[in-house]
Amino acid sequence: MSISEEQWDGVGPVTPQEKSQDQQKLSPEESFDKSEAMANIRRSYGDLRGTELKVCLLSFSIFPEGSEIRKRPLIYWWIGEGFITATKEKTAEEIGEDIFAKLLRKDLIQPAPGQSNCELLVKNCIVHPWIRRMLISLAREAKLFDFDPKWPMMPSDSISTCRRSCLVSKVDKSITQGDDQLKNLLTVFNVNVQYLDLKQEWLDKLKRVEVLHFGRWQSSPKYHIEVDQKTFDGSQAVSFLNGLGAQKHLKYLSLRGISRISELPASIRSLISLEILDLRACHDLERLPSDISSLKKLTHLDVSECYLLEGMPKGLHKLSSLQVLKGFLIGSQEKTPTKLGELATLKKLRRLSIHIGNGAAIQAGEFEKLKVMSSLRFLKVSWGVVSKNLTEIDDESSKFLFPENLEKLDLQGFSLPKAPEGLKPSKLKNLKKLYIRGGELQSLDLEENEPLWKVEILRLKYLEKFIKSEEEVKRIFPHLKYWTVDTENSSKAEG
Repeated sequence: MSISEEQWDGVGPVTPQEKSQDQQKLSPEESFDKSEAMANIRRSYGDLRGTELKVCLLSFSIFPEGSEIRKRPLIYWWIGEGFITATKEKTAEEIGEDIFAKLLRKDLIQPAPGQSNCELLVKNCIVHPWIRRMLISLAREAKLFDFDPKWPMMPSDSISTCRRSCLVSKVDKSITQGDDQLKNLLTVFNVNVQYLDLKQEWLDKLKRVEVLHFGRWQSSPKYHIEVDQKTFDGSQAVSFLNGLGAQKHLKYLSLRGISRISELPASIRSLISLEILDLRACHDLERLPSDISSLKKLTHLDVSECYLLEGMPKGLHKLSSLQVLKGFLIGSQEKTPTKLGELATLKKLRRLSIHIGNGAAIQAGEFEKLKVMSSLRFLKVSWGVVSKNLTEIDDESSKFLFPENLEKLDLQGFSLPKAPEGLKPSKLKNLKKLYIRGGELQSLDLEENEPLWKVEILRLKYLEKFIKSEEEVKRIFPHLKYWTVDTENSSKAEG
């Protein structure tokens, strides 16, 4: 059941005259809570099938009104909390994608402004203010979160009635509950604190915490979070993060988008229950622990957009549970001990993004080894090379052979005019999404007797030398449902 225009009738702003009349009986908030509009919204919630769908929707209650919420950290949070779990048929992340899509279809969340309405392309969402009000009421009733009585409609750091605490900028930045309450805390979520002042002594009191989301959930990369200088003085890294090693129950750690973190301490290797480590866009991050093979339960590692990162740690190929690896850096030989070909041992790996950095050392045949990674469904490769080895890298790039079960391929800054050997419809029969952005590519010519593409979503952007016309693109991609072409010859989007 989705919310129709008729059901929204009467949900608009209250006029002064109406407000005056309502105040004779009820406050505006009480009046709305008892209105037919709210009853319709509650019915939409009640019609949701399954506890996991309902509890995932209630998680939206903590975000400030008008927020644009990024889908990926939201799903990671759901996984860390145990709101969603894997089945025989699907990973937990795939189930999270399904739930997000269902909530969109039912109009309980909406695509953020400026995004395509194509369900598969929505990465950020918003919540209507009246739906948010209903969610707050239900989340409070379910004791999922506390909400500040002195600051209505915002979550609280209090854990008097629940095991989840929110960091909110209008209240103290550290949680001040008693030791017994802290000991049983399950989740700490940073709602809008931009300057984190966290002490190791506080972290030491958390004995059962499973989710620490300190990083960015906002859609805009301009939203800034940094660690307070009093916490990270000079030596940068570590008094607070060192305390993480004692968190034996921690499943999800997000430091996404936090600045002033130049390295992760070796104590991270002691997080034996860790499943998701999100370090995306930690722009000051230079070093990871030298070896992370002890993180046996790790399913997700995201170090994408960490532009100062020097290399990858040892032991990646031993993480047999790994499903998602984003930001794998091909750099100099001494700083990237794990080779791309070694990742073929990761039989559960479904998503992989690779960045070819400055001074990249690539062994002959390295890119051809990708073909044997049969579990891989999503692959992104970006070229950011300024190197003496550019000719060597170009030669190897032309030999790219992709896993035959790929469903999405994203190439950024591809450095050759001709497509790599493996980019053919006969070799990528399951490919549904193809993104090529930037670089020197001029054509996607098909060889004689080559079948047409089955791609449904196509994005060709910033390809100044691309010589195919819009009509020719549509001819070789006849199954498109959504496409954007932004090249020298054409600029158009359809869906």
